Order: sequence, then structure tokens, then C-alpha cells
Amino acid sequence: MVSAVRNGSPGGRGALSVSGIEPPYPAREDDEPSPTSGVRNRNVLVALHGDRVHLGAVELGRLIAGALRAPLHGLFVCAEPLDPSDVPAHLGVDPEALHGVVLHVEASGDLPGALASATERGDAAFVVVASEPEELTDDRLGVGRLAARALEASACGVVVIGPAHRPSSRLRRILLPLDGAPSTAAAVTPAGELARRLGAELDIVMVGGASPRGEDAGDAPPVSTPAPSEPGAMVAPLYVDQPQHEWPAFTEEFLARFLGAIGHCPHDVTTRFFLGKGAPAAEILRLAGELASDLVVLVWHGQLVDQHGAVFRDVLRDAPCPVMVLRR
Repeated sequence: MVSAVRNGSPGGRGALSVSGIEPPYPAREDDEPSPTSGVRNRNVLVALHGDRVHLGAVELGRLIAGALRAPLHGLFVCAEPLDPSDVPAHLGVDPEALHGVVLHVEASGDLPGALASATERGDAAFVVVASEPEELTDDRLGVGRLAARALEASACGVVVIGPAHRPSSRLRRILLPLDGAPSTAAAVTPAGELARRLGAELDIVMVGGASPRGEDAGDAPPVSTPAPSEPGAMVAPLYVDQPQHEWPAFTEEFLARFLGAIGHCPHDVTTRFFLGKGAPAAEILRLAGELASDLVVLVWHGQLVDQHGAVFRDVLRDAPCPVMVLRR
């Protein structure tokens, strides 16, 4: 595997107080999110449901909302009209667990439909939803039906937290797979902005068809031979005569083009670059475990019939940490 590091300069650190918490997020002079990120003046919405994981979803929502200095909203759906003050009792949690959350109660028997309607209004920068074991599973996506509906209906980023996921008290490492396609890179702007405001590092892994050079290649980086998937796509070189020169140059060009120019990732976000080898889904999952990723970011085009869709489904289902899905 080849890797490289780009060091950012996040500057001094301070504390922000949002929804009753004070996490150690970076304090910045230019404290407003970039207009290109799509997260300005919007909230973070958490679906409140289930028996075990929804509190993890609330805490993850707090982290994201705190970083963005955005209000944290919670959507609770029940069959009969209910006063928001009674929501903690219906969920079986201490009221303090929802302190600072702007609660919305909707009388409906269709939680997925209510969540879809809420995301269609365009007020949310991110939606956080739990995929719980007692839910019916969506066979196509391998997650609970509520999470699947949110993924299919929402134009904003959707963060799925599974039953085995326990969000960290702080998001320090974010894994971002890129396939060298401009359309994929164009969708990652919210992830770069979030990493910047969290003070997190981005681990970029290029996937798509890389393979080892052979048993006698020693520590030489893997090679890749996939055909470009769209105009302007970039793939790893087939032949490398001087790895000590060519791989750093390739890394610099890849990050400058896809993370910087197209993805609009802030220049002061620290990044590491990894070139995957082998099956893309297996490689992403392996790296997520080895790098102790706190969040995996996936770009999805809404289809599951091609190789990209298969990789998306496998990582979404088996990731060892929460997954943020951005649509392209």
C-alpha cells in the first residue's frame, strides 16, 4: 500500500457551546462554513426512534451540529398528537438526554414518510438515522428500512449509525474513498467542511481496481488498470519506473485535482492518501478498521445495479463505524 500525508494548519483551539455541549472544536477566524459546502444556515436532524441506538444517533448529531454551529433538531413520529415535553417518556430516556434538541412531533403512522418529507424541505444539512436490529431490513441496502428510506429520499448528507456502532466523543479520523471520477469528487464538499470544523483528519483511499505489482515487487506501490469511468477521470499508472518520484507526484496531483479543485476541501485539513489494492469494498472496510476510522464517507449515485452500487451496499452494511452518505 502507498500512503502520503498532507499537513493542514487548523490554528488555535477553543470551545463552542451548542445544544448544551461544549466539545473542543477548532476556533477559527472565518467561522462561517463555506458557501460551497451546502451546510450554511441549516440544521442537523436526528430521527428519534427505537430502543437502543437512537441515543447514539443523538450524540453523533450533537457532534456534527456542534462543529457546524447548527441547531440540532429531533423528529419523533407517533400515531396520536403528543406534546414535545412527553417525547423522552415515550422513548424511555431521561429528559436530559435530549437537552437542547429542538423537538418536532408529527402525528403519523409512517415514520419513513415523515422523515422523507422533513428532508425534502431542505432545512437539514445532515440527517442522522439509526439502523436498529429490531427493524425490518431493507434487502437491497442491508440496513433498516428507515435508514434506507432516508438514503433514497434525502438530497442532503445522511449519516447511518448501526447497532454495533458507538460514536466517539470526538470525530478524529474520517475515511473518504474516491474512485478518481470527477462526479464523485464534486459531491464530497460537505465532508471536507465538516472535517475542517471538527479538526479531523481525512484519510483518502483511491479504490477501483488496484492490484499488487507481483511477489518480487517488494515494497513497491500497487498498480491499477481500470478504464476511466468518465471524462476527466484519473487512474493510478500501470507502470512506475521511479516510485520514489512518481508516486508522490501522483498523490499530489490526485489530491490537488479531486480533493482541492473539484471537492473544494479546505486547504488546512490534514489528509493522508492511500492507494487501495484488491476488491474495493474489502479494502475500504479493512482500512476503516486498521485506521480506527470514526466515520466513513461514501458518495452514492442512487443505483445498486453496477459495481459502484455493490461496493456502496457492502461498505454501508459492514462498516465498523457510522457511515455518512453523500449523493452525486
